[in-house]
Amino acid sequence: YNIEETTSLGLSEQGLTGEIPPQIGDLINLTSIHLSLNDISGEIPSEIGNLTNLRYLYLQNNQLTGEIPSSIGNLTNLIYLFLDENQLSGSIPSSIGNLINVTNLRLNDNSLSGEIPPEIGSLINLNTLCLQNNQLSGEIPESICEVFPLFFGFSISNNNLCPSYPDCGSGPITSEEQQNTSECIDCPDSIEGDTNYDGYVNILDIVLVGNCILLDNCDECSDLNYDDSVDVLDIVIMINIVLEL
Repeated sequence: YNIEETTSLGLSEQGLTGEIPPQIGDLINLTSIHLSLNDISGEIPSEIGNLTNLRYLYLQNNQLTGEIPSSIGNLTNLIYLFLDENQLSGSIPSSIGNLINVTNLRLNDNSLSGEIPPEIGSLINLNTLCLQNNQLSGEIPESICEVFPLFFGFSISNNNLCPSYPDCGSGPITSEEQQNTSECIDCPDSIEGDTNYDGYVNILDIVLVGNCILLDNCDECSDLNYDDSVDVLDIVIMINIVLEL
């Protein structure tokens, strides 16, 4: 029997241990993988992105670690993607937005961090999204409202997501009570570049940002170009604002 012609790999609840071998990427005819409820560890191999015929990927309830490989975005025929109840970390890759046929996406109960990628709004067939019990942070992208009306299963609670929360038609999709907002910074409304909030943009603001860069203790309110870093580029923006006054 030629294993490379296999279309279904069903080994759930078999007490499997060890790692998923990269050779799984050679099984290019697979349409379904069922490896849930085992003790599989290690990272999801990037070679899984070779399985472009895959429609069902069930890896939930294992001990998987590391990041979700960006190659997951190659699996454009996926309908169900279950990676929940593992120990996955890192950010949700932006390539997840390529999975336009996925209807059920479960990433809950991991240690995922970083922001929810705005590409989530490209998942036009998504009806179930489970992201609860992670360490996701930042603001929820407004693009989620592009697909939110389609949801009959949605959970995003118990993360570190900051307000304000998108209102997709029936009120905010989460609340501060459902999130850990202790690390969230509420930047006061002020003139752009007015980092000391005295109503003016001048040399004092430039000095303040320069000092926080040197001390490596800047907050996101000084990130004027919204690149998730406060550096000399933000100072250049402030200098230009002062010169234009």
